[in-house]
Amino acid sequence: MRTEEEAKYDLDERIFELYDSGMSIQSITEELDTTADYVATVLRNVSVETG
Repeated sequence: MRTEEEAKYDLDERIFELYDSGMSIQSITEELDTTADYVATVLRNVSVETG
């Protein structure tokens, strides 16, 4: 059984994958059955890798 933390991590990863593939935030919310606010928060909090 997955923990809540694991489920959240998986959801966040899926949001990144869909956004990177060119999906709009609205499409992601419909695909994953979550809110636009949550998707925007996840995307805003991503750390940018440099190097």
